[in-house]
Amino acid sequence: MLLPSDCITLSSIKYNDTRAIVHCLSREAGRIPIIVNDGNTPAARRRRALMLPGSSFSCVLDIRENRSLQSVRDVMPARVMMLDNPVAGSVILFICDFLSTILRDSQPDATLYDFVDGFIAHVTASDRSIANAPIAFLLDLQQFMGIAPDTSSYSEGYCFDFASGCFRPSPPLHSQWLDASQSAILMSLSRMNFRNMHLYRMSRTDRNNVLDLLIQYYSTHFGAIRNLRSLPVVRAIFD
Repeated sequence: MLLPSDCITLSSIKYNDTRAIVHCLSREAGRIPIIVNDGNTPAARRRRALMLPGSSFSCVLDIRENRSLQSVRDVMPARVMMLDNPVAGSVILFICDFLSTILRDSQPDATLYDFVDGFIAHVTASDRSIANAPIAFLLDLQQFMGIAPDTSSYSEGYCFDFASGCFRPSPPLHSQWLDASQSAILMSLSRMNFRNMHLYRMSRTDRNNVLDLLIQYYSTHFGAIRNLRSLPVVRAIFD
């Protein structure tokens, strides 16, 4: 089946001397692995730029059910990630790294694609602080993954139950929950998004603690999230 598609590169890995496997988020096909030529021809060098995480392109996917790796044709770049801004580059690597981990077998979701594409575009173009961008991304992503906390259940002094996604007056029987002070912080950050994230002031320690809590919350719903190679860089780069 030939499927015109818009794609965002999440990761790439060398397959052999002339080809590479690129994992993409496709607006029309969800997460999909494609195989691309990675030689030394001018066309191959242009395609290589699109293999950088966060790059986007339009193409025609040649999808066949009996293949684990799909082929692609008529590739046209939309956004090529030129990592001359190491701060923005680190944030985008984290976004793509995280999506690669939780979108193991995703279905097409145009609203999710548009959100990710818009968030990456904002990070690359912003002239304001993007120190809170990893947190804002994880907070916004919750609604697309179906795990957005029920903020209407919050009252002062309540704890947050990771499993149910609700605030409650007493701790649950399991161990995945936040105490009242941590729950208050989560509630105060619930309105953060990429448009207002520069208004929230946090120290590096506070930012990393919030990031850890959010990753723990996602792990409760999607399985343990480990080996995020971009996480140590994101932890260290912002003051």
